[in-house]
Amino acid sequence: MKMSSKTKRIIASAAITFLTTTAFADTHETLNKSLKTPLGNISFGAWGRSTFEFGNEKTTTKIDVDGGAMDSTYRALAASGDSNYAALTQLYGMETDSSSSKNFAQLDPDWSYGSRVGFWIIGRTDDEKFGFDFNLDSDARALFVHKLYDANEDEDDVNYNEDGKYAVAIGDQAKMWAILDAENLGLSNKIAFGKMREQELRGSIGDFGQRESSDVKSEDDIFSEFWPTTGLFISSSGMEGSLLEGFYTAACIDLSGTLGTSAADTDRSEDVNLYDAMRTLQAGIGYTIPGIAQIKAQYWGDSISASNYKYEESKYATARAAGYDMNDYYGRMEFGIDFLGFMGGATGLSDVDLEKTPNANLIELGFKLPIVTREELREYDPETFYNWYACLGTMGVIQKGFILYKGHIWGGQGTSNLSQYTDVTGSGSGIVTLDKGNGADILMAGFDFLTEVCVNPFGKQNLFVGLSGNYNITSASGEDSTYSNLELRQHNIGAEVYVKKTFGANNYLFAGVADRFTLATMDGTITASAIDISYKGTSNKLYIPIGIEMFF
Repeated sequence: MKMSSKTKRIIASAAITFLTTTAFADTHETLNKSLKTPLGNISFGAWGRSTFEFGNEKTTTKIDVDGGAMDSTYRALAASGDSNYAALTQLYGMETDSSSSKNFAQLDPDWSYGSRVGFWIIGRTDDEKFGFDFNLDSDARALFVHKLYDANEDEDDVNYNEDGKYAVAIGDQAKMWAILDAENLGLSNKIAFGKMREQELRGSIGDFGQRESSDVKSEDDIFSEFWPTTGLFISSSGMEGSLLEGFYTAACIDLSGTLGTSAADTDRSEDVNLYDAMRTLQAGIGYTIPGIAQIKAQYWGDSISASNYKYEESKYATARAAGYDMNDYYGRMEFGIDFLGFMGGATGLSDVDLEKTPNANLIELGFKLPIVTREELREYDPETFYNWYACLGTMGVIQKGFILYKGHIWGGQGTSNLSQYTDVTGSGSGIVTLDKGNGADILMAGFDFLTEVCVNPFGKQNLFVGLSGNYNITSASGEDSTYSNLELRQHNIGAEVYVKKTFGANNYLFAGVADRFTLATMDGTITASAIDISYKGTSNKLYIPIGIEMFF
């Protein structure tokens, strides 16, 4: 059957919608209502996203401490207060074999506390050289959890349902900006103030929106965007036709972690030491070879200082108490390459001409390297101070949108004292806490994927069937003077089948069936006397998600 030109346009539109649905900051540029004023144009828009889930969750936990013939001897030594065996009291107290099951209902996605509705206002002068971007979100509970921290208020007295009524949740954008061209240099320069998301270098292959299982990687896992929440941003890009065409560089300073807008005391002064401010510097550079590749690199500043209020003050208190300071961690370096060779000469997903390139594909690779100057610091937070992390993503269409797909393969390696990985009872302290300098090797790896197939490609292309899934593993191996041959494994598996019906640009309703399964195991042997400890925990969550997303 030969498709009509209208049918081809509809399929191409659906595919392009899929390819270009990345960040909210990009989407609102094309979906809006405009008002003409003497100073320029003001655009308005709104959006909403929410998912309701209901299902059943089952968990099992089994902890064994097997001392064999020496069992009673060790119990007596532990009870006597002998410091060499005091830890066994805790171990024997953890022996358990339990299971539970519950039916549940909840709102997702968890990153927006269940339901996110917002609106935006955008102003532009007629020459597009000056403007502002603003959006306001009502993330279900965001008005409550975003209240400023008050050091004089006891945590037990915080009532977010009451206190949050007086807070306002600013969305991704609240910035003023200006474009200053330097035509003699072939550069277009931008300066912006406020809260913003700038994505020229950011990865393009993101998570799966509402149809996600668990631990699915995002655009920032490949290459992070510029996202100062209170600060200054500047950039320069090569003009079309100039010698610098394809060149891009940018930098920003984010003061949100030092002005007291997150976890800081509300009485904190609004000025900060310039050195502290510069430690938040993010700077990147990239070059695009049209139709071939984009290469890029950036530095992301950070520290574990108590004055860095990106984190709660207690976040790295233990490391600071052990003598580590802000000069032991400087942030991270990121490197990336986007292969554009399968997109018919396009420099980005939104530029793909599906008539000329019906099978389009983008491949992205990112690599992250934390700058840790004292290696033992890695043991305090292996998921921040990992030795390295890499993520490979792919995304594309087959036959102009008959099949849409995306996925990631990722991995990382770090060092840990294992406390956070062996907190099997949820008490806040792990079974195993290795001595300083004896951290276990941690390996984290996994993959995720999504594919959608158009059910009625020769009719009205508004119905899709999708499948998504992921698997990841955390593996640890370590030993010290107390524990030897310790092996720890954590497996997470997720899968979802769904049906999605689209209506209008970027609007859809979906329903599916999903399952998440987690298996955690640990085996270790206490040296000379061969007391074995083993743990096995499982969790299985079977549920039905129903969701909607709309733009106006």
